[in-house]
Amino acid sequence: MQQAAPAPSADRRTGYASLITAVLGTSLAALFYKLSFATGLHPLWVNLLRLCITLVLMAPGTLLRRGQRQALRAAGKRGFWLSALSGTLLAVHFTAWVLALENTDVFAASAIWGTYMLMTAGFSALFLKEKTSAGALVGMVIATIGVVVCNLDGGLGKLGGNLMALLAAALQALYTLCGRKARETLETNTYTSIAYTFTCVWMGVFVWVLRIPATGFAAANLLWALCLAVFCTLLGHTMLNVALKYFKAPLVSAVLLITVVTGPLAVFVVLGDVPTLNTFLGGCIILIGLGWYLWMERRDAAAKAPAAAPAGGSGASR
Repeated sequence: MQQAAPAPSADRRTGYASLITAVLGTSLAALFYKLSFATGLHPLWVNLLRLCITLVLMAPGTLLRRGQRQALRAAGKRGFWLSALSGTLLAVHFTAWVLALENTDVFAASAIWGTYMLMTAGFSALFLKEKTSAGALVGMVIATIGVVVCNLDGGLGKLGGNLMALLAAALQALYTLCGRKARETLETNTYTSIAYTFTCVWMGVFVWVLRIPATGFAAANLLWALCLAVFCTLLGHTMLNVALKYFKAPLVSAVLLITVVTGPLAVFVVLGDVPTLNTFLGGCIILIGLGWYLWMERRDAAAKAPAAAPAGGSGASR
């Protein structure tokens, strides 16, 4: 498979900014979900409201701009169905995640979800043929140990909630890889418009098939759904897809793993849920593993750059 040329420094800065924004946005998801659950509204209704508001906010930029309409029509079958698959995976991921948050401790759910990093690396090697160096793998293992430490004194929790968190992790990994493939040919707005539309449709199907009543609906639900749409979807997942244009999927997954710590801490600051000592200890281990991974990836990229330069110069001279 042909490798993409290294992005210029300005583009790398855009990638880093996208990653930071994605981390900040997704870190608030557990908090907004918990606040919404407090009203008594079923988690799947919360998801449906989140996606409906997301599409409403995106509609002006997507439908009123001629260039965006043309991009949608020119997506092609491959781009369209990859985006549709990504939206489907995201719908099931959202469903599994909210059920995990509802049925198990937020720290346990976040820790179990953090295992998606290893799943991303495995799926990336299997489907995208992307290689991760042995040194970078060490950082991933260190971070995964931190994830385990975070969950040591939390107990098993409710089995169903823990299994939902594990399912959410697997779906997050597949969604990340699918998004990377779709973004090879599609602009971010085109990809997310298709993906989020399918996500919203599937969320509506889930609510309808399961016949979930809208009991507990209150004005506060619209506020928390708006926060989820703006901060967690548009500034979280959308910026994650932008970052995938500049970085390999395993690296993006490694950076996003920091939300295993920041997500529960946001819940602690606002709701007063005190994280355990193991959560702090595990968080430090995760940060060490993350730092190691990023350092090794940067070192490997720097080592490849001099080797690529002569080849590029030779080709240009012909």
